[in-house]
This record gives sequence, structure tokens and C-alpha cells, in this order.
Amino acid sequence: MRILQVITPQRMAGAERSMLSLCEHLARRGHELLVIAPRGSELLGAAKGLGLAAEGHPIRGKLNLAAAAILAQRARRFRADVIHTHLSTASLWGSYGGLLAGIPCVAHVRALNTATCFLAARRLIAVSQAVKAHLVAQGVPPDRIDVVYTGIDPARYGRPWAREEARARLGLPTEAILTLVAAHLTPRKGHAVLLDAIARTGTLQPPLVALFVGDGPLRQALAEQAERLGIADRVIFAGYQADVLPYYAASDLAALPAVAGEGLPRTLLEAGFLGLPVVASAISGTPEIVVEGRTGFLVPPGDVAALADRLRRLATDASLRAAMGAAAVEWVRRTFTVERMIAGTLASYRAAGASAEPG
Repeated sequence: MRILQVITPQRMAGAERSMLSLCEHLARRGHELLVIAPRGSELLGAAKGLGLAAEGHPIRGKLNLAAAAILAQRARRFRADVIHTHLSTASLWGSYGGLLAGIPCVAHVRALNTATCFLAARRLIAVSQAVKAHLVAQGVPPDRIDVVYTGIDPARYGRPWAREEARARLGLPTEAILTLVAAHLTPRKGHAVLLDAIARTGTLQPPLVALFVGDGPLRQALAEQAERLGIADRVIFAGYQADVLPYYAASDLAALPAVAGEGLPRTLLEAGFLGLPVVASAISGTPEIVVEGRTGFLVPPGDVAALADRLRRLATDASLRAAMGAAAVEWVRRTFTVERMIAGTLASYRAAGASAEPG
């Protein structure tokens, strides 16, 4: 099958890494792919580094009416059997491009988006049951939506270093319980809630330290909040990192105290795959990853007291961290497999009217 893969963000994050993994494994199975992304985007270089054909085109922006025509023309020239779009902007223009070219479009919905951007797609792939329910609530027929969980490739996720070596190489404190939050510094991710919770945990030995990996508009505000709370020495801002694996290796647990909907947070899949227990908000797709009381803890969004309690329990109990981490490895590796992701994706292509045979 000839598949045109389309995505629009400039920087690499969870959705982009998930798309590249999907493309890599489809190509290994004999399918021909062409990745379309904005000119100068990180994803273009990453795709080419994996041996995938990739081109840059001016397709960003929901007011970019030319994007549909660009994608229709490129799909026809590539002789695509299906257009597979990722995230809302690519899906908006890719689906209309598919209509112009007479080629079915399958739109991958990775967040709690408005359904408007996906109405012209022949079929939708939701990354979680929560995303599907969100789309159905907006009037999308449930039989147009396939739930396909993101798969984690074991070959990409070996721990690069042991915990102590990772901390030494990254310049992180050796005597601390590091709580990793790998997410953009935006209000919806709940970094501010985590800082309030850490302040509530009191003085622990070794200290509980937040490790923020990511950048965003809240960087200065979060630093000022930490100063006001008197915990500036217990917060580390590592900034944007193209390779987050060393930070997982250095950490003791992971957190995602989101206060707004999450489709299926890849950071929690990665944390579980690498043996980190998780404390996260019980919101949207997150409970489909975190098994309460077994692989981690779920707390109500914005509940500082509950978050502080679960963080304290994990910080002060090494055996609990080890048990939950081991359970997380088993659960994630059994449930979120590449094989299931590929099979579900090909089934969605077939349901959209494309041949799912290689070549």
C-alpha cells in the first residue's frame, strides 16, 4: 500500500514520536510511505534518519486554505492509496485534500479536539476510548471510529544508563527522589499543581525533587511559584530535550497532574515501559494507562492534597516504587504493543476503502 502520512507541528513531542514509530513499522512490513511535514520541522530530519521518504511543504495553520490543494496534488503524484493524517490541522486539510484527490483519508485523533477538523475524513482512529467517547459526544457516528492504542517499540526504549550513571552524566542530584514530568510547560499539564503538592509533602529525606523536562510559556511563572513556596531547591528545569530517555533512567517516579483532557499521554506509556511508577490525574485517557493501586496512583485533577499524599507514599517507600514499577512494565509491554498498533491501523485503512496489502 502507498500511504501519505501528514503532520504539521514544528517540534518533536509525543504525537510526532508515535507517528514516526508507526511509519517505521509500516515500512518494515513492505508498505511505501511518504511523510509530509512543514519545511524545517524536526520531524522531517528524524523521518529521513529512519530511511523514510519525507518532504517539507507549507501546510501549517488552520487558515491556510492552500494546504488542501497542496496535499491533494502531492497525494495524486505519489499515487497514494490512503492519506493518514495526525492531529487536527493536518486532518482538516488532509481530509479535504483527500476529497479533492478522490483518495480516502484516515484521521488520527490524539487529543480531545473539536470534531470539526475531522468531519471530512473517511475514518477516524482514536488513541483511547476516552477520545472516542469525546468524538461521539460531538455527533461523530461511533462506527466511523476505531480505537487503536499507541504501541511502544522495545528496540527504542532500552535504558541508556543505570540510575546513578544517568544522574552523574546529566548533573542531577544523587541523593533525591526525582519525580519526572516530561511535558510542555503549559497550564493544562498541571505543573503548578505539582509544585503546590511538593510543598505540602514537607521535609523528606532524601528530598522529593521535581524534574521538569520540556519548555513552554509557564517557565518563568513556575520558577517564581517555586520561590514563593520555598521549594526552589527542589525543582529542576531541564528544558526541551530531543532525547528524554536519559531523564527517565535518572528518575524514581513520573507524574502528570494534568488539569485538562489527555488523549493517551505517551510520557506515561514510556514511564511505565521503563519501570517507573506513576502519579497522574484521573482524566480522559490516563486511566487506560495507569492501573490504580497497581502500576501507580490516580488522583482527581487539581486535588493538591491527594497528589501530595500519593507522592509522599511513593517517595518514602522504595519497595512500593519497585513493585509498582515492575507491574507497570508488565502491563504496558503486554497492552500497548507495536503489533496491535499496526494491525489496528491497517484495519482502519481497509475500513476506509484502501487495500491494506504491502506494495
